[in-house]
Amino acid sequence: MTASSSRYIWWLLPRRGRFPKRWTDWIRLGLVATLLLIAATAGLWGPVIVPRRCSDGFWPDADIWEAGNGECVGLSEGAYSFGVDAFAPVMQLIDRQNQAAAEKCAPNGTPVTVGVLMTMTDRFAGSRAVHELEGMATAQRVANDTGCLHPMRLLVGQIGQYGAENTPAEVARRIAQRPEVVAVAGIGLSHQYSADVADILAGAKIPMVSDLITAEGFDQTGSRDDKPNFDGCDENITYPRGIGRDYFYRVAFRNSQQISQLGAVAPGRPDFIMVPTGGSDPYTCTTLPFMQRQFGGNITEVKFDADELSTVGQTAKRVCSLAKDVIVAYIARGRDLGPFLNSLDEAYSAGQCSALSVTVLSTSDGNRLRAAEHDPRLEDFRVKALRSPSFATGKVRLLAALVAGADRPMPGNPNFDVFAKAFTDAGFDITHADAGWAVNAYDALTTIAEALRTLPSNRPVQRSGVNTVISGFTSREQSVPGAGGLITFDNSGNRTDTQPPVIRLCPMAPGPADKPARTTATLARPGVPADCP
Repeated sequence: MTASSSRYIWWLLPRRGRFPKRWTDWIRLGLVATLLLIAATAGLWGPVIVPRRCSDGFWPDADIWEAGNGECVGLSEGAYSFGVDAFAPVMQLIDRQNQAAAEKCAPNGTPVTVGVLMTMTDRFAGSRAVHELEGMATAQRVANDTGCLHPMRLLVGQIGQYGAENTPAEVARRIAQRPEVVAVAGIGLSHQYSADVADILAGAKIPMVSDLITAEGFDQTGSRDDKPNFDGCDENITYPRGIGRDYFYRVAFRNSQQISQLGAVAPGRPDFIMVPTGGSDPYTCTTLPFMQRQFGGNITEVKFDADELSTVGQTAKRVCSLAKDVIVAYIARGRDLGPFLNSLDEAYSAGQCSALSVTVLSTSDGNRLRAAEHDPRLEDFRVKALRSPSFATGKVRLLAALVAGADRPMPGNPNFDVFAKAFTDAGFDITHADAGWAVNAYDALTTIAEALRTLPSNRPVQRSGVNTVISGFTSREQSVPGAGGLITFDNSGNRTDTQPPVIRLCPMAPGPADKPARTTATLARPGVPADCP
């Protein structure tokens, strides 16, 4: 058949006069047109929207994208868990609760949207990030089950790992652009990026209640009343001037409070302060001067590289060089505490530790040892440390301040029981409350829910109205009944009314390595030995 005798031109277009009048003869043209449309769509969206791998469903989503390190970040108000399987169950629960919120108080209730801003994947968070979101989901569950004024929908923002890209700021900007978002809970960890986030949200007049930030400077006045010293922190930081002016509040106990409480129960003056090198981490660079101030200054600093695990073992050797009861003030992230305690035990087992005993004083991140790690290597260090002979006999002890005000040994707080029941009823493992992140996340969102309950049901909720109510939580008569105790704020947005308890972490019971026992703790009080059972 010659080209002129073909029914098609270029295999595609029907040739006039030779084309049968059947609809199936148009399939070729339709197929090519469809392919061209898909290609054009990909060309249009490709530079703007992220790869299909980071999409909630078939179509691209402008609020979900792939960060430079390959992880998925952005916003999700459904079951999408950003490719992190550990978050799938809690995101599915939030999705169900979001769908039910619109019907919860029909026809008179006014559903509102609250943002939840967090890192699911940063190394300083570890498995506790799952606990944090479980605490938020539990607070949503309780709030939506107790009254029909303003049931909450949650918009979850995943900011990813802290790194070169300022992804947290971009996620915050996208939340700020959502007019339906009336408040934000969370916002991240003690990091310069969190200061950027707070200022973006405050610029949009969005009130925020932080659950985990404890570093000095991270309040509305730069922790002015505490008189912090920022000389050891990196240059070009903004938090010394304060963050989120007029719109930022935090339920976590700041580090100066924690150190004061540690000083009250410490058996003596520390011989060493263990601190990572560099000044990029606000959690540590602002804490060191407070620790020196608390115990009189001139305490020997023992530094290690947080990016090089072998230096932790070298630090343990330094601590073991004194033939006395040694006290170590540990002001690093909890990620490195398990390896440090394990190194101490190895030194004792090898007969290379002269210290009669070692007492470690840790700020609240030390409670990370109470949470099972997703990283098998870190979990191995944690379990070995808590089951080690030196820890079991009390030759090595850990005293840590709590980031949350509640713990099972604390009596007299019925709101913790409310939280615990709702947490388990939601299908979560109550052991996830041990490290404190679930409790503080619950309290942060509960603070917003308590503000919403005071606003009229027949009017749209405004960001300014929510902020005005939260700023009025300043006395026991006007407070939030949190799982960690009553919550009130001062003019800087810091939590007042209660002080952070200090616990002694007890040895982990023997058992299979793949199913470690639950950690236990006893309260430490001035002049009273915190003995474990």
